[in-house]
Amino acid sequence: MTSFFRATLPILTMALPLAACSANGGGASAAADIVVTPAPLEAQTTALQPSGTGPEALRSYYAGLKQSLPDAGPMAQLNSSKALTRIAFGSCIQENRPQTFWNTISQNSPDLFLAIGDNVYGDTGSTWAADLPALRASYAKLASAPEFQAFRAKTPMITSWDDHDYGANDAGGTFAFKEYAETIYENFWNVPDDVKSRPGIYESHMVGPEGQRVQIITLDTRFFRSDMTRLPYSPDRRPLGNYGENTDPQATILGDAQWAWLEQELNKPADLRLIFSSIQVITEAHDYESWSNFPLEQKRFYQMLADKKINNAILFSGDRHAGGIYRKQVTGLSKPLWELTSSSLNFSFGSGDNGSREPDKHRVGGFFADENFGQIDIDWAARNVKLSLIKSDGNVLTSQDAPALQ
Repeated sequence: MTSFFRATLPILTMALPLAACSANGGGASAAADIVVTPAPLEAQTTALQPSGTGPEALRSYYAGLKQSLPDAGPMAQLNSSKALTRIAFGSCIQENRPQTFWNTISQNSPDLFLAIGDNVYGDTGSTWAADLPALRASYAKLASAPEFQAFRAKTPMITSWDDHDYGANDAGGTFAFKEYAETIYENFWNVPDDVKSRPGIYESHMVGPEGQRVQIITLDTRFFRSDMTRLPYSPDRRPLGNYGENTDPQATILGDAQWAWLEQELNKPADLRLIFSSIQVITEAHDYESWSNFPLEQKRFYQMLADKKINNAILFSGDRHAGGIYRKQVTGLSKPLWELTSSSLNFSFGSGDNGSREPDKHRVGGFFADENFGQIDIDWAARNVKLSLIKSDGNVLTSQDAPALQ
């Protein structure tokens, strides 16, 4: 992976401001109204200090910290030769809140679960430093939850990250401590060696026999992302975010290496492709974080799918503390492109259908602020995929058939 040594010694010891809970949320009430209590630092907060200012001193510093990094614990192994018929996913886990949702998901017996970002809220509190003690403590708190331990022992998991488990609210590639945040993430989730060998945490898996082969792609929308463009000051509080479009041709979400990797992945044969992005891809209805903040990158993504005739892809996203289903007809594709957004697992900002608050020409049905998870049911005989948004009590909020199988 990349060097840890982007940060200089003054940055290592500076105090950073409290991060908002989720300025890019958008549920029934504003994120600023939610008070987050940082996880107790417990035994994970080692008091090591760099012994110098050079790369070797920082290397020793981080090497010492690795000895106390939290770990997610044992996990059921994914059988890559077996056909997938049910996959669940979700985002936004507040580690200090009840985690009974794991039991609800487990009752549906998914073959696989994807935790696609904000898996902890480790960017809160005044204890930030180069060793990110609050982030490490948040991961340790998640690992200690009995419901999480039981679920992970029963169900294989694939993960990604978003801003709050990346280390800074709405942060991208200029986050000074991103390399160490990556080390914490990779150690906790015990990611594959190929992920550890390169900058960023994007990865791909091919599961199932020929004729029932599912490609699962998780994108990293944080590590390489260019800075956001803020809208001009307004004396009135904007109801749907504060970010405009970054139209700089050099601006990026994925970065050159990840774009090249994605193109290679899409060249591989698959019967169904599930592409996970921590932030929403299709919507253009709000000014929180989404791919529409970088319209040239959004266009590039659509064009890549069209050029390669990828008519068997479905998109999945989180982040918003609300969930819904989206559809877009992309020029060059013979089928509509579908996206299911699921958020949050246990950190709701409201309840019910808030679609009237955020009208969206691409959304099919409501926009639900209830705590929820996403479910993907694959009927290989009927060649159909059903997308469902399920409330934390097990009741279905909305569902849609997405005939994406080739």
